[in-house]
Amino acid sequence: MVFITCGLYGSIAALVFCFSGAFGDFGAEPVRDSGLVTVTVISSLALTYITLLIHSYLFRRPNRKGDPNALTWHVMIPCRDEESVIAETVSAARTTFPGLHVWVIDDDSEDATATIVRKLQDFDDKVHLISRRRPDARTGKGHALNAAYRVISSTVGEDRRDRHRTVIGVLDADGFLSGNALDLLAGADAFGEDTVGAVQLEVWMKNRGDRRPRPRSGPLKNFVGRALIRMQDIEFRTSNSAMQMLRIKTGTVGMGGNGQFTRLSVLDDLDAEYGQPWGRKLSEDYELGLNIITRGHRTHYVPEAHVSQEALPYTRRLLTQRTRWAQGNMECAELLSALRRSGNLRRSGWAEIHFFMGQPGLLMINLVLAPVLIILAAVEGRFGFSFGNPVEWIIVLAAVLVILPYFLWGIFYKYCCREDVSLLSSFFLGVAYVFYIYLIYIYYPRAMTRMARGQTSWAKTARNADHLLMPMLGLREELRRLPLLDAEIITSLAEELDGAEDFARELVNTFGLIWPRRWANLRLAAAADDHVATADALASIRVSSEMLGAKRLAQCAKDLGNSLDAEDYASMRRELPIISAIGEETVEEIRARFVAA
Repeated sequence: MVFITCGLYGSIAALVFCFSGAFGDFGAEPVRDSGLVTVTVISSLALTYITLLIHSYLFRRPNRKGDPNALTWHVMIPCRDEESVIAETVSAARTTFPGLHVWVIDDDSEDATATIVRKLQDFDDKVHLISRRRPDARTGKGHALNAAYRVISSTVGEDRRDRHRTVIGVLDADGFLSGNALDLLAGADAFGEDTVGAVQLEVWMKNRGDRRPRPRSGPLKNFVGRALIRMQDIEFRTSNSAMQMLRIKTGTVGMGGNGQFTRLSVLDDLDAEYGQPWGRKLSEDYELGLNIITRGHRTHYVPEAHVSQEALPYTRRLLTQRTRWAQGNMECAELLSALRRSGNLRRSGWAEIHFFMGQPGLLMINLVLAPVLIILAAVEGRFGFSFGNPVEWIIVLAAVLVILPYFLWGIFYKYCCREDVSLLSSFFLGVAYVFYIYLIYIYYPRAMTRMARGQTSWAKTARNADHLLMPMLGLREELRRLPLLDAEIITSLAEELDGAEDFARELVNTFGLIWPRRWANLRLAAAADDHVATADALASIRVSSEMLGAKRLAQCAKDLGNSLDAEDYASMRRELPIISAIGEETVEEIRARFVAA
């Protein structure tokens, strides 16, 4: 397929650039000829790569599920000033996977991150806090992960079989794992196979349905914000996912910063070889994956399970983030020599990884050559083929070479990702994705400039919810009169079921732990104008509150449900801060009565 498609695309590109006469008479000027040949080769390679991605994406073999109880699971969540998201992330992980240990790495946060985690620890002994302080802290994500690895390692013991069965994942502070994640990670295609050392999950954008991702801005900026969020969701779930599916075949699956899972025994191997599992590159995740392959371990990718994170609706923040990623990936090029020497690359893997790492250089060559060739053609008045065909043919072929390969991902997003968008919307998304892809011509030059200047420091990307406190209306008198917690309800229920003390503790601990997740579900559903999901989230809050005796919270959820039934979305959104505050007060009341006491 590689040779056939490369030859086909090379012939088309040569026809357009070299022999059509549109860019000059080939053979007349050696300097221009070399430029035309270079553009032809780059175009044929790029289109061949995209064709392989599409083939891998459309014709993929599904991963099999396994028994997660055969393995021991830990996830690490590195945090620096993550008070706006950390509670719901820990809550989601612990309530979805009862056997999962969650390790929050507080990298000397200056906000309430550590306090929030300590409060969650009151309700759950599988929530752990690792506190780092300067000067050791704030020296990079890799250092924080290495510190947590050593803490977890000391708790597992020295038995090699236990360490091989122990899997350590990495989540971003806003990351949610899908409910089937551990089942698929334990499957025969992933950690159920002893030779697999690391697995990466697919990445989704959990705020892709948000109707007002920039609440303080007007309609135009919110429209742009929604489009940017969708572009990121398309990128990770289609073209990026296709790249990883191709890498399953070439043996070069890369690790991402969110949703990566690695055997403890493999981390031990890296620690023995390099002095630490995670390195110092800006893309410490991709560096980890390359080192794992270099050491002879297999990496794998699971698209049927996913980790959700927040997409950025701000253009400037997005470009800054992608510039950092681009710089980090380019820094990893120095690892290729060790990878080649290891002998652990197939020929297809050698070709794939070198093409991927060489893309920045190829892009920059195109960035220089394409405008020069077009300007020369325009100056000379060459706007048609020399053999008589009209200019429209150039436009058609250019569209096939430049637009169609990226436009198709918008269509795949609708039909392969099963997103609830119309066919017309998928066409719009495909067109928008073409422009989105070409942002690489902005952030790669920025990344190269930073590398040339020796700049390696980065400010943390702000969360969407940072410094965005919603105004809260005054609490209505009828709500204020209701008690936060009616302890008699818990007592009487426990007595009926026999075993009052243990039952009451389990009930209140579960409520305290799951509240952040319930609030996140409500917030995301309401932001997306999803009537069904919002109704489900409110029902979950109301029923659990009534069972516990949290009468104020139950009534507030009921009131919001009435607004939802009346389709008064504006009123419902205005009262979201109220239910959030009442929920937090209820949890604090539980802590004071049943935990601290």
